Amino acid sequence: MRKTLSTLTLAMALASGQAFADQATLAAIQATGVQMTEAQAQAIAVAQGDALAQAVAAVVAANPDSAASIVAAAVGAAPAQAASIVSAAVSAAPAQAASIVSASIAAAPTQATAITNAAVAAAPAQAAAINAAAASATGATSTSNAGSTSTVSPNSPTSGSGGGGGSSASPN
Repeated sequence: MRKTLSTLTLAMALASGQAFADQATLAAIQATGVQMTEAQAQAIAVAQGDALAQAVAAVVAANPDSAASIVAAAVGAAPAQAASIVSAAVSAAPAQAASIVSASIAAAPTQATAITNAAVAAAPAQAAAINAAAASATGATSTSNAGSTSTVSPNSPTSGSGGGGGSSASPN
């Protein structure tokens, strides 16, 4: 009996943690001042996983001029879901991709690479603007080559591409 009670208590605690996280996302988006319908607010409040990204994207689609602040609020409240939130939001408002990426990276800088890659995958036509926005937000230089994205920090060493096949030669 004690084991069953402990298991139920643990299950309720884990489930409520997700509910609190979604409430935090809703509260963060509402704090931006964007107008949401009751249905949109309810969808965000009860969403879990990818459903949260889709619910945020619906709000972005209804308010494209506020896309950056909406997504930044959502990413700040749920940084573990940053890539899926950004991907869905950029799909909903591709013209706002660069501002969405900049604001999202500012809200969750540790997710910068995932945010950038998700945005480029969602709106490949906007890749140059997305990479430029990501570079500006992180203070790095980005380049895009044939669909692949790489970001180079100003302090990182560059790799040579001179005829050695990519390996370093021995000084001896």
